[in-house]
Amino acid sequence: MGDLIRREYSSIPDPSIRIQRNTEYQWASDDDSLDIRRYFQVLLKRKWLIGLVVGAVLLLVGLQSFTTTPLYRATARVQIDPESASILPYQPLNESAERYLSSEIYLQTQLEILQSRALARRVVDRLNLANDPRFSVPVREGVVTSQLSWLKRTVSNLRPGRSDAPKTGADESGAGRDKNRDVLDTFRDRLEVAQVPNSRLVEIRWVSPDPTLAAAVSDTLAEEFIEQNLQTKFEANTRATEFLKKQLQDMKGKVEKSEQELVQYARENNIVNIGPDRGSIVLQTLEDLNRQMTTVEGELIGKTADYQAVRDATPENFPQSLRTPSISLLEERLFGLQQNLASLSAQFGSEWPAVIQVRQQIQEVEKQLQREKKETINRVQSEYRVAVNRRQMLLGALNRQKSEANQLNQDSIQYNILQREVDTNRQLYEGLLQRLKETGISAGMRASNIHVVDHAEVPETPYSPQRAGDLALGLGVGLFLAIGLAFLMEYLDNTLKTPEDMEQSLGLPSLGVIPAMADLPAGSSRLLASRNESGDSKTGLPAPISPARFRVWEAYRSLRTSILLSHSGKPPKVIMVTSSVPGEGKTTTVANTGIVLAQTGARTLLIDLDMRKPALASTFGYNGNQGISAYLSGNGDLSSQIRQTNYPNLFLLPAGFRPPNPAELIGSERMESALRLLGDYFKYILIDTPPILSVTDGLLLSPHVDGVVMVIKGGSTPKEAARKAGNHLSSVGARILGALINNVDMNAPEYSYYYRHYFDERYNTDLSSAAG
Repeated sequence: MGDLIRREYSSIPDPSIRIQRNTEYQWASDDDSLDIRRYFQVLLKRKWLIGLVVGAVLLLVGLQSFTTTPLYRATARVQIDPESASILPYQPLNESAERYLSSEIYLQTQLEILQSRALARRVVDRLNLANDPRFSVPVREGVVTSQLSWLKRTVSNLRPGRSDAPKTGADESGAGRDKNRDVLDTFRDRLEVAQVPNSRLVEIRWVSPDPTLAAAVSDTLAEEFIEQNLQTKFEANTRATEFLKKQLQDMKGKVEKSEQELVQYARENNIVNIGPDRGSIVLQTLEDLNRQMTTVEGELIGKTADYQAVRDATPENFPQSLRTPSISLLEERLFGLQQNLASLSAQFGSEWPAVIQVRQQIQEVEKQLQREKKETINRVQSEYRVAVNRRQMLLGALNRQKSEANQLNQDSIQYNILQREVDTNRQLYEGLLQRLKETGISAGMRASNIHVVDHAEVPETPYSPQRAGDLALGLGVGLFLAIGLAFLMEYLDNTLKTPEDMEQSLGLPSLGVIPAMADLPAGSSRLLASRNESGDSKTGLPAPISPARFRVWEAYRSLRTSILLSHSGKPPKVIMVTSSVPGEGKTTTVANTGIVLAQTGARTLLIDLDMRKPALASTFGYNGNQGISAYLSGNGDLSSQIRQTNYPNLFLLPAGFRPPNPAELIGSERMESALRLLGDYFKYILIDTPPILSVTDGLLLSPHVDGVVMVIKGGSTPKEAARKAGNHLSSVGARILGALINNVDMNAPEYSYYYRHYFDERYNTDLSSAAG
């Protein structure tokens, strides 16, 4: 029989089987497309919410835009060039850096002046805006803005210590001042001043309900700005002229005083001329004296040595270093005569005339030698004294020249200081005099560094509100908010809706998807076929059948296939059907699953073990107290409690009377015995048990069955409840075959793409087959 079932339903592409197998062979591109499709499904699911939010935003934007007074903005453009504020002919050392910095500061200052109250007052007075009805036209803020402003004022008035009582008495005296202040505040509120990036151009914008007034105010503001700049320059030139005159008078006195001090100093120090020529002569003389002194010092050293050599000398011990050529000649002559005398004396005797003559010659030569040595000694002493005297004279002259040079340097320093002060004062005086003349010329000229580049044109279209742009922006904001809210609600939705959600959250295989019974016509039974309908022999379906009922039939046939193929060996015999919380449709699932199992020709038994709230018997139209509770409590046999239904091969074992202790009966040995006995007579046994999280009946029974099927109500069962129920079953060793999603809206976006298309196609195929 199992092979027959596999052959019969192998062609049905069960969604749960498809999902389980695809998890092993998914490609990356499938994941991407699945994510995009899932996002699209969320948007389709929340389409009414998205439409409501977008519509509300567009309505608010439209109300705000169409109830706001149209405002026109006119723009005039002026160019502000740098201006030199110095009245002196010289500039600071860091001129380039200061020039750039001052230029930027000057431009920012002019931007602030354009928005000043003083300039605004000039324009208001010139155009008489305080009495111009176009200026005082009330500007409607729009419904939304006005309501928000009213709410803000209301909340502000509720603060303690705040009172909005009307002002009377002394406050009325300031009404005029308040009016002027309000006019200026309104004028400045409508004014916009902005610098064009990377340029010295400034745009002056003024907003008004009247386009002509907007252009007139923008142009007038530019003109008054230039006029005020010229007036400021003129006043600055006037003040500068007065300042320069005063400084010029003071500088003139300083020049005269410094010149007098210079002349007085020259007179007191007998200075006729201190110039470069006089300094050169003094230095040249000093240099010559130094050279002469060096020469004399050298000569004196030699003379001193000679003098010291002859100071104690006599003709007999005459120093060798002082021998002159004459002395050397006389000594050589004396030596020759003495040798000749010795030779003649030895030969002829001492009385020989020749000897006597030679002796006389020796005496004469010795006298000459003595005289020559004495003269040399006298000459050396005389030269030494002359050298000493000359040195003393040069030293005195040198010292006098040094004193004169030092005095010249000292006189030159002080003189030059006084001279430089005279020159500086004279230069400053001449510069101030020149600047005074230039200032006088500048004061007579009306030249401005600010001029109008573009005059304001009368605007043709409103600046605000821009209704088309506001509506487009509102549409974008509305879509953004709506889509964000849709995904937020989807994120906060903690219910299970699709097999994918169930597999990801619970880790259980999907056994199928059951369409909602709400799609069936009113008054129809929740069972797949009524008790009086006859089935078609080829399709196994009741005839005739609607598309809505066919989708339910096909879903349960797919569920049957999933259950029978959930075991790797033979199909499970005893199957417990339960849920996590009440109201998930487990009783209807048991009944319809039993019908499709019986349709295969297998004897199928339905057991209602939800003894606290039995519903399976009433589903098939049975009433009475007979049931399995009587057998479990020992008040009847098992076979007498079984009822034959109007469906072929389908039997029912009701719950019977409500016992006081259902959990003890279900967990008893008689319950295990009953399952063994019934397994011998029936091929499939489906058991309806209470919700797992409500009572423990299902947990007591689950270890004794071949498999457990969990029923989850799509879009209703919380993920945490289903996960907790699954954990409870796993903790007692139950074998969970999988879970099915019940009560699914097949028109929902997450199902309409695949399931409804598949069921409709199967419906047409089966009808064609039946017609054939």
